[in-house]
Amino acid sequence: MGFRSLVLAAAVLAAAVVHAQETNITGPIAQAFLSRPDLNSITLNVTLHDDSSISPGYIFLAPYQVLNPGPYIFDNTGALIWTGYSVTGPASSHDFKVCSYNGTDHLCMYQGNQLLGYARGHDLIMDDSFSIVKSIQSGNGLPGADQHEANYDAEGKSIVMTVYDTRAYDLSDYNITDGQGWVMQGCFQDIDIETNDVLFEWHSLDHIDLSAGYILPNTTDVSGDGTSKDSAWDYFHINAVDKFANGDYIVSARHAEALYKIDGTNGSVIWQLGGKTSSFTQNNYNFSFQHDVRVVSENSTTTVISIFDNAYNGFNGSSAFSTGKIIAIDNTTMSSTLLQNYTAPDPAGGIVSASQGNMQILPNGNVFVGFGSQAYVAEFTAEGDPVLYAHFATTGALQYRSYKFNFTSSPKDTPAIYTYARNTSAPTAYYVSWNGATEVDSWTFYSGPSADNLTAVGNVKKVGFESVSTASSFYAYTVAEAVAANGTGIRNSTLTSTFVPGSDLAAKCSEIQCPLVGGSNIEPQVQGLSPTPTAAVASSTPTNTNTASSSTSSSDAKTNAAFQNRVGWTWLGLLGIAGFVLAWT
Repeated sequence: MGFRSLVLAAAVLAAAVVHAQETNITGPIAQAFLSRPDLNSITLNVTLHDDSSISPGYIFLAPYQVLNPGPYIFDNTGALIWTGYSVTGPASSHDFKVCSYNGTDHLCMYQGNQLLGYARGHDLIMDDSFSIVKSIQSGNGLPGADQHEANYDAEGKSIVMTVYDTRAYDLSDYNITDGQGWVMQGCFQDIDIETNDVLFEWHSLDHIDLSAGYILPNTTDVSGDGTSKDSAWDYFHINAVDKFANGDYIVSARHAEALYKIDGTNGSVIWQLGGKTSSFTQNNYNFSFQHDVRVVSENSTTTVISIFDNAYNGFNGSSAFSTGKIIAIDNTTMSSTLLQNYTAPDPAGGIVSASQGNMQILPNGNVFVGFGSQAYVAEFTAEGDPVLYAHFATTGALQYRSYKFNFTSSPKDTPAIYTYARNTSAPTAYYVSWNGATEVDSWTFYSGPSADNLTAVGNVKKVGFESVSTASSFYAYTVAEAVAANGTGIRNSTLTSTFVPGSDLAAKCSEIQCPLVGGSNIEPQVQGLSPTPTAAVASSTPTNTNTASSSTSSSDAKTNAAFQNRVGWTWLGLLGIAGFVLAWT
């Protein structure tokens, strides 16, 4: 096993305690929106952002144990792009990412019922409108798919998924002598996405002995005690599977602290890295309780892989911090060497993630790391220099994996707008958003005294999820038009009437908003409040409130100087998340 000592264990625990003391002041941070009062999003707090080195793309998260768990997309500055809370419903969501299906980019995620250390569910594919187009289940009579792996091939034709399978077993050798014991074996299936046919299936009990594991019955929070089917001993804990170009597989077993290369025809073990019977020496590194093994490259002599090394499971550890690792395996000398380590750029020197986590190599060579049970993500150059560091909570919230991808969306719904004026002589405040839209560059507002008398009163750049601006006059009705960077109208909001409070409430309100009952408002920072020049007001009106307007009206509206250069805003609050914290890896 190696590197186990009381001193090292104490160092790991001390690092975890120090980080907790520095970050457990608040719970998950949330934001809400007047244009979409049904949404309560997590906030991605970016504390390091090197614009010259960061890779393009969006950050994909699926947090849980937060107010609104589910899939989320953010940009590099931490601005919300999409929240999928209403898509997922009550089930847990994990492994949210871009995948290929039918030759185009889609969104993929796992959805299931969370159990202790694993889950039962299925994998979902969504198109660019965020509509679910495919569900994939496990086959051959095995239990529902587990959340630990949903690995789609590059063509989008097959998926490798994990399954946790409970089996009756004689555990007399493990001091369970009063009756029949129960073991949880790790399985994976390679499944045809269109037909749901099982192309290949592997069971750990057929190839890996119970003695390979380091975690004995009833020794950790997710080990199981082996005495019942509901508390089966999880001796293996499969948590990642990747596929080699020749059809072989590589499997990560957390409780065996080992990686196994599996023959893609008969399921036999070709070699093992780590664990009790490693086929290779480990020259300058160690790992334990790892996640997310991926094949980086391979030739006739060398295999390069990446892993997320947790280095700790809440009870034992092998290093002070959790890190992403790139490892070269020499198949001729039967040795392995650490090529690169990626440690969180945290004030404590790093962070310790006792469960979950992943590492992704990006197209430009940068590396993106999700820190699992710690709600942090980071991006690094290939050489290990941090260029982005962000978190969506400081304690309590969890994530399984997080990613970074380019993606272009085309939501089916329409933009949402809320308008407010303190009275009918006051300026009109606009709050506008479009959940999931990636192509909006600016907003054009069509306002007027009645629903059939609207004119283009101005245009404002999109900033953040919800853009906020004001007109100098009162308008009773408004439609907002989403405008692309080339000036083309994309889609209009539905018609909305302006909210005007009664006189008693208005006395408590500002020109921008009314106070929240039982809460406090953070005043939005709005720029560009100069009066609208009469000559700049366009005469065109939107022809259909549910379709795109003409590019001519968008171009006219952009001449309106009164709506340029404003700062979007969100409400930030501290939300205490109560309840049982489900421990799982």
